[in-house]
Parts: sequence; C-alpha cells; structure tokens
Amino acid sequence: MGNLLPILISSIVVVGLSAAFSLFIGMKKKGNEQWAVGGRSLPVYVVVGTQFATAMGGGMLVAHVGIGYSSGWSTLTYGLIIGAGLLVLVFISRWLREQGFTTLPDVIRKIYGEHPVLTSITAFMTIIVPFGWVATQLVAFGTLLEEITGLNSSVLMFFLALVSLVYILPAGLTSIAWTDFVFGVGMLIMSIVSIFMVLDIAGGMNAVSTQVPSSSWSFPDGLGAVGGVTIILWSLSILPGTLTNQMYYQRIYASKNTKNVKISLISTAVVILLVEVWAAIMGMSIRSINPGLSNPEQAAGWFLTQVPTWFLALYASFIIATIMSTVNSGVQSVVVNLTRDIYQNYINPSVNEKKLLNLSRVLSVVVIGVAYLMATQFSGALNWLVATYAYSAGALLAPIFVGYALRNKSFLTMQGGVASMIFGLLGTGVAHAMNTTIPYVIFGLVLSVVALVVVSFMTSDKNRVSHEERDIPTRKVSSR
Repeated sequence: MGNLLPILISSIVVVGLSAAFSLFIGMKKKGNEQWAVGGRSLPVYVVVGTQFATAMGGGMLVAHVGIGYSSGWSTLTYGLIIGAGLLVLVFISRWLREQGFTTLPDVIRKIYGEHPVLTSITAFMTIIVPFGWVATQLVAFGTLLEEITGLNSSVLMFFLALVSLVYILPAGLTSIAWTDFVFGVGMLIMSIVSIFMVLDIAGGMNAVSTQVPSSSWSFPDGLGAVGGVTIILWSLSILPGTLTNQMYYQRIYASKNTKNVKISLISTAVVILLVEVWAAIMGMSIRSINPGLSNPEQAAGWFLTQVPTWFLALYASFIIATIMSTVNSGVQSVVVNLTRDIYQNYINPSVNEKKLLNLSRVLSVVVIGVAYLMATQFSGALNWLVATYAYSAGALLAPIFVGYALRNKSFLTMQGGVASMIFGLLGTGVAHAMNTTIPYVIFGLVLSVVALVVVSFMTSDKNRVSHEERDIPTRKVSSR
C-alpha cells in the first residue's frame, strides 16, 4: 500500500498530460487522412518514436530483460532480427511511399489487381495480428496491475480500454504517433536512469562480469547463448511477422517523404539495438545480484522492489503508457482495414471523408469493446493469438515480396495470388495441427511460394494482369 499511492499519482499525471496532448493534436490535425495515415506528413523523429513503440511494445520491459537475465547478449540477437526486418522494408519503402497506399490490402491490389477473395483474405489476415495485440495487452495490463494494486483485473482492463480511446479518437494515427514519441522519450530516460541504478547495486560492470556465466557475458559468443534452435525459432517468427505487420507499413505511408522513411527505419533499427544492449546489461546485472530467480521474466519486477519509491512510481506509469501505446496502435490499424478495405471498397464506395472519419471513431469503440469482452471472458484461451503472426506471415509474405519482385513482369495472376494465400494458410494450419518439430510457419511459406508461381504459370495469358492495366484506388504522392 505504501507504493500504491505514488504509482497511482504518477500514472494519473503521465496519462493525464499525454491525453491532453493527444486532444490538442486532434484539434490541430483534422480529417480522415490524418486519422488513417498521419496526413502523410509526420516528422522523422515522430516516425522513429512510433516505429520504435510498435516494434518493442511492453515486452521490452519484461521479456527482454528476462532474456538478458538467462542468456546475456542474446537480447542483441533478438534486436538484430527485428532490425533486419526493418532494413528489408527500407528496400521497398520508396515504392510503398510513392503509391499513396493506406492499408496492406492496397499493396496486394496494386500487384494483383482487384479481386474480392484476394482483398478479403488479405484484410482478415492483416486484422488478426493487431487485434490479437489489443486483446493480449489488455490481459497483460490487468494481470500486472492487479498484483501491484489489488484491484480486479476486469476493472483495470476497462480503465485501460476507456483511456485508450482518448488517444485514438482525436486524430487516429496522428495523435497515436505523437504520443508514442512522448512515451518513447520517457522510456529512454527511465532506461538510462535504471542502468545507473542497477549497476550501482551490482557494484559496477566488472563485478557483473565475474558473477554471471561466461557464456552470457562473453562477446560475440554471448549472442548465441540462448541456443541455435531458439534463434531459428525467433527468425522464423519475428522476421516474417515484421514484414507482414501493417502497423509498420502505416508508418511508412505516414512519413513526410521517402528520404525520411529510410532515415526513420534505419534509426529505429539502431535505437532497438541500443535498447537490447540495455536489456542485456539490466538482465545480467540483476542476475549478478540475485541469481536464484525461478522465472527469468521476474527479473524486471524484482529489480523494481529494490529501487526508491519515486523511481518505482515513474517506471510503473511508463509501463502503463507503453502497454497503452500498443493497444492504441492495434485498434487504429484494425479500424483502418474495416473502413477502407471493407466498408469503402464493398459497401459504400462513394462515402465521403467526413463520414468515413466518423465511422472510424465509432468502430474504434466497437473494436476495443470486443477486445475487452474477449480479454475478460476468454483470457485463458488468448494464447492461441500468438499463432496469428505465423498464419498472417504464411498467407501474406510470399504474395507481398515475391509479388513486389515480379510486379513488372506480367507473370503474376489474381488466381496465383489467391492460391498463394490459401495454400499458405493450409500449410501453416496442417503443420500446426501435426505439432511438427520444424516451426509450422515454414511449411506455409514454402507452399505459398510454390502455389503463387505454379498457379500464375498455369493460368491463361488472358487472365494475367499487366502492371499498366491495374486500376486500384491509390494515388501517387511526392517522394521528395
């Protein structure tokens, strides 16, 4: 109880000030273009902040310190895999930015042409990942804060869902991106202070190096301390997941110009690596002080019991803000698919921007409401949502990147695109059901590539869609 009041006060101040800032941004930046893609004019430092928040989420504060505790510099390997995905996006960023896309299905339509099945599968597989993020983050928030405050987790989740709307509704991606930037700066400051604190308790870097296993501390050997199998599993989940996550694409579309896109992606990769260095040092320092933790993910929580109350309060409030940032981004991403790819594309093509904006706000309430109900009623079953990354990647990775590579060859067909997605899902699902030793997503990826090439080749020439013939609702934007 001695810690509860400072945590509550700090959290109210942080959330209140950032919410006021979000409302201020909403008054300045109006319109559906601002809501969907940040007006395509976000400054580079804001894009870096929101890309960083999207890549790391709340896991940086718990899971990554846990990896550092158990496997030392292996956290850096995790960051290198995320960074590799962001660097791959650098190579296609110019094309993405110039097309005026809003969603991931826009990319598929540009490559393969308009097809209701193709668009529907893409929209669904795009939606499940951020929706899963929203539901699981609500559960994580409720579980974490219930232990600290003693309040019922359902009440806490309702509070988070309600407050998150204050960040989403004013200006969608614009207000989310700016508040992500503020939260990111705050967490970086907390991270720097925490490093000095943990090293002071541990007795300095030299003391840490003598207390932890050499397999964790030595460099570069420590990069592989987590084990080759785990690194392969990370690569087959994180890399495809990064490359098919619409939230990264939205921030590319929202950047002011192509140059800023590349700077933001490379800068985000660098910042992520620096934070992974932080997580490794934090984890190993905590292990040198208390090597007996049964669960490495308890390391960050244990450290917070050793710090002054004022720092605990600030750190806890920014944990709340980081989780809230993930929820906000997930809801906004789901809603932009529902409004643009389903409602505008099939139900009401002539809808005006004002009505689309109002619908976006209404659907934001609906989406977070559904996620809240799932989190409270089926929290024990939410583990399956982790698999959404694999299914999304199995269905979308080949159509996007093989499609991009062959987009000007007049080889790909709509039928090939549909087959690629269906076989990608089937391959992933069957291998998942068989509980294969090899990560099941690899089966989906292989089948997806084979189906795309074979079915496109077998489809008659008259059904092939050349690059010049495609007519999809995107517009060219300046790349300067």
